[in-house]
Amino acid sequence: MNESTDSTTTSGVRGRAANLKSRLQQDGKEKIESGKRAAADQIAEIADAIDLAGAQLDQSQPTLASYASRLADGVGTLATRLREDSIEDLYRDIRRVATDHPGMFLLGSAALGLMIARFMKATGEETAAEDLGEAAESEAQEWGEVPEVNEAVENPSLYGSSATPDSPGAPQRGV
Repeated sequence: MNESTDSTTTSGVRGRAANLKSRLQQDGKEKIESGKRAAADQIAEIADAIDLAGAQLDQSQPTLASYASRLADGVGTLATRLREDSIEDLYRDIRRVATDHPGMFLLGSAALGLMIARFMKATGEETAAEDLGEAAESEAQEWGEVPEVNEAVENPSLYGSSATPDSPGAPQRGV
């Protein structure tokens, strides 16, 4: 090969790499945007729940109702900003808060980390319990130890003791 072929091949590889990089960046932005919208929807639901709780407290605890209403407004504003602002705008705002109020930023980050950890732990335990239950059921069915759901409905005596008064294992009254 000559030098012109090598440079053409190299520029072609670089072009494909640049194209791949831009596609990956675009895909990443799209995923972040969809995650941002989902988070905004969940945060809006939380704001609605806080507002509803505040409305219920309005009669008996007006001070708590006022705090709940302000908290719901703040959470609702956060949901709106997540929906409407771009990732770059949000990043810029977070960076500004971090430089202007580092202590508040660290406390907020720690609180957010704890909430995310609890959420992940709760969903992980829920998923693990479901997976464990399904695995145990399928394994038991493979060995013929658990009746199918239809069998259990058709023949309830497969579960527990359903002894009739005439059966030998049934407790006798008045003996």
